[in-house]
Amino acid sequence: MYQKQTKGLSILLLLISPILGLFFGVKNLTWKNRKLIILLFSCIYGSLITYEDGADAGRYIDMVDRYNLMSFSDFIDHIFSILNLELVYGYPTDLYVHFLAYFVGSLIGFSALFYPIVGFIYGYFYAGALEKVLKFQKKRQITIFLIFTVALFVIHRSFENMQTVRSWTGMWVLFNGVLGYFQTKNKKYLFLIAITPFFHFAYLILALPSIAALFANRVNVKVIVVVYLLSFFGTIGGDQVINLSKQNELAERKVKSYYREDKYGNEIDVIEERIDSSESVWYAKYGKTDSVYWGGNAFSLFLIAFGFYRKRMTIAESGVFTAGILTAVLANLGSFAYGFYSRTMACAVTFMLATVVMIAIRDGFRDKELKNYRNVQFFKWFCVILFIPKIIYFIANFLVMTSAFNLIFPFMCWFNPDLNFSIREFLGVFI
Repeated sequence: MYQKQTKGLSILLLLISPILGLFFGVKNLTWKNRKLIILLFSCIYGSLITYEDGADAGRYIDMVDRYNLMSFSDFIDHIFSILNLELVYGYPTDLYVHFLAYFVGSLIGFSALFYPIVGFIYGYFYAGALEKVLKFQKKRQITIFLIFTVALFVIHRSFENMQTVRSWTGMWVLFNGVLGYFQTKNKKYLFLIAITPFFHFAYLILALPSIAALFANRVNVKVIVVVYLLSFFGTIGGDQVINLSKQNELAERKVKSYYREDKYGNEIDVIEERIDSSESVWYAKYGKTDSVYWGGNAFSLFLIAFGFYRKRMTIAESGVFTAGILTAVLANLGSFAYGFYSRTMACAVTFMLATVVMIAIRDGFRDKELKNYRNVQFFKWFCVILFIPKIIYFIANFLVMTSAFNLIFPFMCWFNPDLNFSIREFLGVFI
């Protein structure tokens, strides 16, 4: 009875103050009901996204509007174009967005529903990932280190990242598939891994390390570690990838968005140049990327160096960690293109942080039988410190990306979207 009443109150609070309803529900409900609150909040969060010019959300809404008069035969034709890797300008290159855009733009004819549906799907897999990782025992002592690591996992790719639609939804689908399979051996999770390219074609490649991790228990751990370490010193030649991509117009366009050569044959990494020339404050410049990648790999090296890998891990922890370091190998090999490296390493860090959190939840880092116990305590905090720019960046970015109507009265923005403004803009009135 208590859970039903609390769930009802949480849902009511979501309609009055979404953020308050989220915190109340997460704090007081069991995971069975907590997932529903996270999912509903994600849906509301999506409904309050601002469609600024040049931002991901604005571009997607413009694209959805182009589906307004699309016939069913055109919808089917475009499916085959996507499967054949044919480039159709102005339309998506992934099935997930194509299906959503047609459903919202053509069948319903109301583009404002696009992001609430995106939020619903994103929230479903995000909540599923949190449930699988954050399994606490009753009366479990909550340490400061545990609070920090849980927070890092939660904010790594949180609600504000749903604007990209494809990339991080696909990542959470992949993560649910990998961890779910290692925890239960249920084959339905293999299906989740298999459908990740439906969300973003890049997962035809990005999912390969996770698939390899399913069979990695047969491989000596030293071999995996050596491959991981060596990957930091090598990369695939960018010119080879460019030449290969020229065989397909879509592939060539995708590669050139990350990496190209000038007329003299010199390498140009478009995204890395943009970052280097950026005049952003330090936490924005490093917190979005470098801090996360340094911290994630530092945690991996920490787990390897102090003998946690496999020896002091459960089957699920070992499997997820293997998926993480193999994904990091792929990222390092593709580091000639910073965009590919960045997206792939972000996926790797998700697996790495999940492993650290699961070990911390069962108090695995405070086992007095650990060799070099004091060094373990020192270096685990050293890894956390590397994430400080990320934490600051998340707070700043969340305030900019999140509507102030997530604080109170979201329905006002639903009736009049022109009222929408960010929490940062709201605070700017008083600061």
